[in-house]
Amino acid sequence: MAAEDIQKQSEAALPEQSKAAPVPGAGPLAAQAKALGVPYLDATPRDFDKTVLNVIPEEAAKKYGMIPFKKVGDTLSVAMLNPQNFEALNVLRFLAEKEHVGIEVYLTDQDVFANIIKQYTGTDSALKEAILSLKKEDELQLQVSQEKKVSKEAEVFQDAPIAKLVEVIVQHALDGRASDIHIEPIEGSYRVRFRIDGILRSQLVFPVEVGRAVISRIKILSNLKIDEKRKPQDGRIRFENADGSFIDLRISSLPVMEGEKIVMRVLDKSSNVADLDKLGLWGRARTILERKIREPFGIILITGPTGSGKSTSLYAFLQILNKEERNIITLEDPVEYFVEGINQSQIKPEIGYTFASGLRSILRQDPNVIMVGEIRDGETAELAIHAALTGHLVLSTLHTNDAVGSIPRLIDMGIEPFLLSSSLEAVAAQRLVRRICENCKVEQELTPGQREMFRKVFEEIPDEEVKLYELQPNMQITVYKGKGCEQCGNSGYKGRIAIYEVIDVDDEMHLIISDKHGNEGEVRKAAAHQGMITMKQDGILKVLKGITTLAEVERVTEGKILVDEE
Repeated sequence: MAAEDIQKQSEAALPEQSKAAPVPGAGPLAAQAKALGVPYLDATPRDFDKTVLNVIPEEAAKKYGMIPFKKVGDTLSVAMLNPQNFEALNVLRFLAEKEHVGIEVYLTDQDVFANIIKQYTGTDSALKEAILSLKKEDELQLQVSQEKKVSKEAEVFQDAPIAKLVEVIVQHALDGRASDIHIEPIEGSYRVRFRIDGILRSQLVFPVEVGRAVISRIKILSNLKIDEKRKPQDGRIRFENADGSFIDLRISSLPVMEGEKIVMRVLDKSSNVADLDKLGLWGRARTILERKIREPFGIILITGPTGSGKSTSLYAFLQILNKEERNIITLEDPVEYFVEGINQSQIKPEIGYTFASGLRSILRQDPNVIMVGEIRDGETAELAIHAALTGHLVLSTLHTNDAVGSIPRLIDMGIEPFLLSSSLEAVAAQRLVRRICENCKVEQELTPGQREMFRKVFEEIPDEEVKLYELQPNMQITVYKGKGCEQCGNSGYKGRIAIYEVIDVDDEMHLIISDKHGNEGEVRKAAAHQGMITMKQDGILKVLKGITTLAEVERVTEGKILVDEE
């Protein structure tokens, strides 16, 4: 909608007798919206992008009863309590001209408006206080000599507002269970986003000057060169949590078109390692892996993309194997959890300490179990197989789309098929899906067509597997979703769980690997013959248990499972 048409939208759509009267508070709002000729916003938007809030200040939003909630292209969607408030419409016209956007007005109710208005303060009032105090400073001490030691720099900035701002951003991320913090330049400002349960969510936007100060502060604390802005850098910060525990932050800086982007990965080494049940490893997949990790030697691989929880699964296996009589050594990049009783080693490629070189040294340490964080090249793969063939149990990860693809991938790395056949014991693939928030969980309505297709997919899963998930083969199909509440940030989800598929490398699979060079089609047929439950099927079973949603399973696996009924 053009700026000059904003007021006309309200005037033209109403009956003559209602144009001078305010929108009444009683009566169905949907009918009022229809009479006004505007859409009706009846629920708080999910995955709310807080960057749109910068268009209308909080004070103005409260005063005029209007708040932006979405921007698509050059159109800004604004929810209003009274679309006939001409003073508010004049403000919108001015903002539209200033921001060069069109405005689409929605009618909404007090509850939805109140939920959206909370997003202004959802990033914690301490953030605002830090920014306000930062603006009041006469000047920021940002030009710091690189010759000074980092500890001295930390002292210089300790009492500065910028230090408070960085501290509050990190603490808020930890309170919100974020796994990553993104600070990035966008269109003349800096944006802060948190990755929570695998999804990035905008939290805060501040001016370029403040953003640059934050970047400099983080680089100083992580011992990076603040005057080096042309190439990527990596560092670490140890952050003291509010409860007195310590959190490691892995820092990565990257030059981008409008400045520098910082990503801080949260590494909580004090976190307890989750057990297999909490991870979501159930049924036949769990039976296979629990049996295989107790073998005296061989290789067990966990596959999946970055951020799919592979390392967490490996730690759960190591916790089971962690006995006094076993010497367990790990090579990691980075060490994500501290596990008492296990010898954990951090690789350092910059000094030549890589997975391959570290694995050679580990073999001279008399290990029983070796965990290699990732097989990245043929040399590491060859050394891992050599370790498995000489009496060691080797656990590692590989980046492939599914369990079947890992076998041809290793052969492509140059591993001889007969050696792989002799050493490989099991391959698992996994993804992480978000859990439905238990606080706002409700039953989801299905159309008859969707219900029937759901049943067909369910019937493809063997009855024995269904019973292992504590479900019944002929059960009533019931699925759930989260409505969205304060506890889950109106997303409908809180926490994550893994979905798995596991290949048991049995005698038939050994022959396929050695004689047919791990032909992917043959491996897939053999896995199906074994009765392998795919990640999609595992996800469907978890949907039927009310743990996650079909949309989540479809998001992390390939293609749609059910076709939406028209």
